[in-house]
Amino acid sequence: MAVQDYHPDYNKFNPQWKACRDVADGQYAVHNAGALYLPRLSGQDDADYNAYRGRALFYEATGRTIQGLSGMIFRKSPEIEHGGMEDFNSDVTLQGDSLRGFSEDMTGEVLEVGRAGVLVEYPRNDAQGLTLAQAQSLNMRPYFLKYTAESIRNWKVGRINNKAQLTEIRLSEVAEEQSGEFETAIIDQIRVLDLDDGKYRVRVYRQNQKKEWVLFEEPFYPIKNGAFLTYIPFVFFSVNGTSSDIEKPPLNGLVNINLSHYKTTADLEHGAHFTGLPTALITGIQSEDAKGQEFKIGSSTAWLFSNPDADAKYLEFTGQGLNALVERLKSKEGMMAALGAQMLAPESRRNESTETASMRHMGENSILANIAQAISEGLNRCLEIASEWMGVTPAEIELNRDFLPTAMTPQMLTALVTTWQNGGISSKTLFENLKSGDVISHDKDFDEEQDEIQNGALTLPTAV
Repeated sequence: MAVQDYHPDYNKFNPQWKACRDVADGQYAVHNAGALYLPRLSGQDDADYNAYRGRALFYEATGRTIQGLSGMIFRKSPEIEHGGMEDFNSDVTLQGDSLRGFSEDMTGEVLEVGRAGVLVEYPRNDAQGLTLAQAQSLNMRPYFLKYTAESIRNWKVGRINNKAQLTEIRLSEVAEEQSGEFETAIIDQIRVLDLDDGKYRVRVYRQNQKKEWVLFEEPFYPIKNGAFLTYIPFVFFSVNGTSSDIEKPPLNGLVNINLSHYKTTADLEHGAHFTGLPTALITGIQSEDAKGQEFKIGSSTAWLFSNPDADAKYLEFTGQGLNALVERLKSKEGMMAALGAQMLAPESRRNESTETASMRHMGENSILANIAQAISEGLNRCLEIASEWMGVTPAEIELNRDFLPTAMTPQMLTALVTTWQNGGISSKTLFENLKSGDVISHDKDFDEEQDEIQNGALTLPTAV
């Protein structure tokens, strides 16, 4: 197998990823794809097809759904225990992206196509001989590199010490090289990460003048704390976890209906365009009356016919023939709304009394909850790898899975405060329940709230 070859599953899912990307991007991307999403009608030339496509309106339901679902996850800030990585978490990419911002980015990728990856990159060997403090002062520390589904071109998983482990992965990259004072050359390259005799190895391939993929630089063996790595520090992100297996994009069904809706809209607009204006019709006219004559319409012109039975009228379309298309659009819009809502539905139905008791808990077993949990697991693995290099306690992040706000009723609030006043629950338990009930801001922690109470920002009874 050549270095540039793709995994069979990549070739299978790549068309789905493209459709998801284009539909999420909206009308401009879908229109630019031309006949891929909107086939030509029979007999249409380029001008006719461009007009047909230009009249079509794309209903941007998928993009709005992705934004809404991401907003539900991040309506509450992720819970982050910084450990010894507070400075690291403020910039996990060395590009200014905080851990929270990076988690939003990864969530968007998984919602859109169902797959992404993160490489925990290490400094080159020129960090050897430096103390940990010296390396950190030079900003020589690990950082996260995000790879989209489309850039993860091939991978292998083997069994090492009776455990499934990534043994090779090939990543598509784009490198920039200065080719002049103001010019920059964009160069495609393939980064190959593998285990060479049990040691983590990095190689980079580029095309030569013959368009052959050749080794661009000498293989590199990253060293962590004076020792070679025995694993590839790459983490997959998917809908249900960190497996290398490709899963179907979570909104694939919505994307398909969105494209079908687009085709129906094109047909409706096409029909309305050609039937919206009345057409003049003349009957009983003698051939000599029509010879060389232009029949202009307007109050300043008159039509004279030798046949007294001649008649002129308008053919006007009543629109009944387009009603079926209108109904189809409404039906598909309903289906899209239902598919978006299903992201919040439990995967296994529970008894009715439990479902109706709390919308909050209904989302805990949903596809969206699975995604939030999977992103949390993937990020925690990345943080663990980075912390090993840094020699500090790893940070931990947990994305919100309380998607639907359920405001606390006055009766619930009274009962909760009464229980607290009577010593039935602690101040911290009261605080957490007030946060869950949207009484206290989700971004505030217990100590901040206590400081505000002591400073007179809020007066509450003395805690028991």
